[in-house]
Amino acid sequence: MPSSSTTPEREIERLRIERDELAAAAKRVADSLQSFMNDTTDPGTEALAAHYEVSRLLAKLEIDGQVIGDSEYLSRFSVTPAEVHRFLAKSLAEDVHLRYQQAVGGRAVEEAAKDLRMTAASLEAEGEKTTPRGLRDAANEIDPMKHGGPFPSELIRFGETGGQR
Repeated sequence: MPSSSTTPEREIERLRIERDELAAAAKRVADSLQSFMNDTTDPGTEALAAHYEVSRLLAKLEIDGQVIGDSEYLSRFSVTPAEVHRFLAKSLAEDVHLRYQQAVGGRAVEEAAKDLRMTAASLEAEGEKTTPRGLRDAANEIDPMKHGGPFPSELIRFGETGGQR
């Protein structure tokens, strides 16, 4: 079921891609079945019936022979984090996906730690004595460059609505 944020054009494109992928798979099955029938002296009634049915369905479909892969589909549109997550979760081993998230998360935490240090420097310039030290300590505690992290510690799983877990 498409989400409410999916545009009609995007849904039509998604359905076209799915149709083409299905048709390409059916064509591979039909070719494989044809090879089986050609190489077997008695292919059997079921094989002949299956080949006939697949061929009949393929003849009804106008298909684009160049099927678009998931990564090309994602790069063509403005996608949600949940869609990107599903693609990566399907394409990568879980530990590789986690290391990818940690690389992105680590960079975000480095930036946040730098921002804390800049705030500390600004407060220090205004004459504040105790708060800057606390901010620097907090920044050093979380900063992956100072042995903080890893962030996230567990794989983040995006749901249908784009939320965590």
